[in-house]
Amino acid sequence: MSKTKGGGSTKNGRDSNAQRLGVKEFDGTLVKAGSIIVRQRGTRFYPGVNVGRGGDDTLFATATGRVKFGSRNGRKLVDILTEESA
Repeated sequence: MSKTKGGGSTKNGRDSNAQRLGVKEFDGTLVKAGSIIVRQRGTRFYPGVNVGRGGDDTLFATATGRVKFGSRNGRKLVDILTEESA
């Protein structure tokens, strides 16, 4: 027999914070250089033209322009189309 009750409700109250991942700037959006486009774990999206990849796989704009999602060679890519390249 147990001397005390289980006390489950006081022992179970833990949860981790959400990581807030996902696409932050969608196709056709005008972004400035340095803007975060996608927060991700691993490479769901690969960096294309004018896009850099951070140490945590975050994709960010390296130039000001419009976001373009597409695919090349079976990979999902994110490009930034600048006014000069359009």
